Amino acid sequence: MSNCPFDLKFSNNLSEKRLEKAFNKLGTSVVHRIMGFTLFLLGAKRENIAKHLGLPFGTFLSFLTRIDKYGLIAFEDRRKADPLQINTIERPLKISLTMNDQYFTVQLGREIQSLNIPRNNLLQLKVVLLTFFNSGLLSAKELSQVLGVSERHIRELNTKMHEHDAFSLVDKRKGQIQEYRFTPEVKAELVQQFTAHAITGKPTSSHVISEQLSQRCDIHLSARSIRFHVNKLGLSQIKKSLPDLVETLKKTPLNMLEMDK
Repeated sequence: MSNCPFDLKFSNNLSEKRLEKAFNKLGTSVVHRIMGFTLFLLGAKRENIAKHLGLPFGTFLSFLTRIDKYGLIAFEDRRKADPLQINTIERPLKISLTMNDQYFTVQLGREIQSLNIPRNNLLQLKVVLLTFFNSGLLSAKELSQVLGVSERHIRELNTKMHEHDAFSLVDKRKGQIQEYRFTPEVKAELVQQFTAHAITGKPTSSHVISEQLSQRCDIHLSARSIRFHVNKLGLSQIKKSLPDLVETLKKTPLNMLEMDK
């Protein structure tokens, strides 16, 4: 039984106007494919559809096969469509942060798309990162790890910049440049103090480490600078696992360790 409703009324004049408009907008071949597939769905024979539309029977069969394989793309005119556009998938922009001894690098999705900001350009770094944060491209957690401050402070800085421009981000406190005076010797002592506290179960906060460096080693560094470099060196990531690792090594026979070499 045909699926075409018998109570539909057709107008030749309307049909001609609508087809002409569709031919101009979509192209003749696309309109014929739409009509052919519609008739096919309504139960018409494939040979009759091809004859009615003036299409070679084999061409119409190939069109139906492409629909099964590709879906809506089969309706497009491949002679006009750019094949690259069909396979292109728009991916969201992924931003990540990395740093080395000279630069902070803001990676923009691809390896060739990145921003390199000198480490000593702290104000520039804050403005750029907070701009990404304000646009929803970076999280407060990501910025706090890079800048060595709390997520709450990141939000406070963002509010300042939004209300009073970049001038409000200038750090007027004395000694802010100390975080760039970390020599290899200072870094070694920082690692030693941090790991010693972590292994013995003592507090590893930046304020405690700062006091220990001052009292035991006569090294005077702000808690903020220490927190920055603790995050940079990845020490905060091993704070919980380090004591367990030390206990495991204590219980491991020496000959087993030598076998691993």
